[in-house]
Amino acid sequence: MTALLVGIGLGFTVAASFGPINVFALSNGLRYGFWPAFGVLVGATAADGLYAFLGGLGVAAILTGKAEGWFQIAGGAALLFIAVRVARPNSTDGERQMVPGFGRSFAVALGATLANPLTIVYWAAAFAGVVPKFDLSRAEALTLLPAGVVLGGLCWGLLLAAGSAFAGRYVNERLLAWLSLASAILIAGFGTWFIVSGISALV
Repeated sequence: MTALLVGIGLGFTVAASFGPINVFALSNGLRYGFWPAFGVLVGATAADGLYAFLGGLGVAAILTGKAEGWFQIAGGAALLFIAVRVARPNSTDGERQMVPGFGRSFAVALGATLANPLTIVYWAAAFAGVVPKFDLSRAEALTLLPAGVVLGGLCWGLLLAAGSAFAGRYVNERLLAWLSLASAILIAGFGTWFIVSGISALV
């Protein structure tokens, strides 16, 4: 039970930290409502859960040298793709059918998060500190801890999706356009930083 609670705490804390996925989810929630925002966060949480499990297995050891650089470039490219989508929201009547739902948002966020496997490094480091501190077994580190990470991420996802969907009812289209642009610039900044860091690791 301790492993599950620790995982929930870790998952919630990491999910709530400032980053491009939360910005993407917030933008989706304000413009499209609960399900598109929740889809983003469920997709990211699914990837976090997988990478938490792999981090527990010690897979992070392979993400060194040039491999690290290529992974950062891939993650940065995925974030730039998201930034373009956020900067060009579907607003005309002819494009209403293209409004992202839960499935599309889930797929985009899952792909973007999976494209940044350096997340494994974070979880490996976190587990290296948590497992001995709470005297968790290897079985707990590979089952209950990642499960808790997913539950914690989903709890944050529900809060952010519901909050952004509610706030979106009181935001007019002009302000939404400015918020979308600001979100896109912020996400693009993260993506550019990832790519530059990746290139630096390769040279």
